[in-house]
Amino acid sequence: MALLGPLVVASGRRRAWVAPRVQTRRLSMRMASEDGVTWADLGLREDICRAAERVWAKPNLVQRASIGAVLRGEDVVIGAETGSGKTLSYLLPAIERIEPTENRRYPSVLVLVPNRELGVQLQRVARQLGADTTPPYGRGAKFSLGARHGGGVSLWPFRRGECPDVLVTTPSFMVNFDKDLQIWDSLRLVVLDEADALLDGGSKKMLDRILVALKRVDRARERLLETETPRCQRCVVAATLPTYGLKSVANLVDSHFDSATRVSGNDGAPLPMHAPVPTLRQTFLRVDGTLDEKLEAILGLVVSDERTMLFANTASAAQRASDFLEERGVRAAPYHKNVPPDARLKSLDQFALGHIDVLCCTDLAARGLDLPDVDHIVQLEFALDVVSHLHRVGRAARAGAQGRATNIYDAANLDLVAAISEDGSVEQGFSRRRGFRQKIKKQAKKEEKTTSI
Repeated sequence: MALLGPLVVASGRRRAWVAPRVQTRRLSMRMASEDGVTWADLGLREDICRAAERVWAKPNLVQRASIGAVLRGEDVVIGAETGSGKTLSYLLPAIERIEPTENRRYPSVLVLVPNRELGVQLQRVARQLGADTTPPYGRGAKFSLGARHGGGVSLWPFRRGECPDVLVTTPSFMVNFDKDLQIWDSLRLVVLDEADALLDGGSKKMLDRILVALKRVDRARERLLETETPRCQRCVVAATLPTYGLKSVANLVDSHFDSATRVSGNDGAPLPMHAPVPTLRQTFLRVDGTLDEKLEAILGLVVSDERTMLFANTASAAQRASDFLEERGVRAAPYHKNVPPDARLKSLDQFALGHIDVLCCTDLAARGLDLPDVDHIVQLEFALDVVSHLHRVGRAARAGAQGRATNIYDAANLDLVAAISEDGSVEQGFSRRRGFRQKIKKQAKKEEKTTSI
């Protein structure tokens, strides 16, 4: 088992779950168009409002549209563009609905994320909200936060009275306890953060077992006519929900969460999704040549006073980019699977502090990392699919800031680039040459095995 300290949100006093104040299927989004709306207007407690203001001065459209639905206990699908503050949309109302209780052994809230990096990001957000990140949990006056991930665990790690109220972890950890009904019966909210990655990747089979465990508890409550304990609420959060094919992520969400409310904006209009934010300026530059020739082409685009994230499709290419730039006096660092986790975290901190100008990444850094003031995204190698493209460029221009992306492509990417660059939306690109992209992925994996780093 790998351990960061369970990524948890817990209050100093042990807390139970507050039953939803209103049960309704209809969302009124009129308030979402009012610029003067505050956190307090959304029904959050005063202390939570003060904490939220330290992270985000006022709630934006996504947060205004989502928080009320989560507070009401509805199953919710929050689909909105990258950098739109979706984490606060579920985390704040989750904290709001937890009440004091003693001797907790199991969490009330479970947040599932696809990888360690996203757990670390949630830890940072909670710290901004005033969280105490030092275990044991539940002994101080503040929220506590940690992260637990990885498989191979057979015993529940929390003693009575020391379990967090909110546990953030990966499916590979929680699937070890899919038969322990006490754990699943304790849950009042389960969040799938970056749901498309959970439903369409290596986590899918484990997630299926987790969802079956939740349904098993629901059926047991129905048989026992259990009405005092509220049903476990589900919340699905994603920046992309691809719609291509019968087994698309969008169809999987519909089948698993058929009664969920899809959060919408003003007058029922969908929230912005499947397109980069309007404050991001994109440039597409064709370069046919070797990796080093592409690096030569972008060398003049890397400005020393900008924070730049450079993306490549393999760890070897990301490492080569970092070495190439460092040899030419650019402050660069690699960020990929072959870099030890502690070294990756150190590079993130150095990048955030401005001690590193260019972070040379694979898609390991494309999701969930909310790094401050990223000015420029460079796709040294164009993304293998539209979802990866959207998440890569979504690392810049977050929370209303300005940003730019330089997308390097060659003959192999023409159809995908055309689908994306026509109107800025990735929607039509979900089905473009999917088989061809799979071949590219296989070739990239082959290169990973044969290339010496």
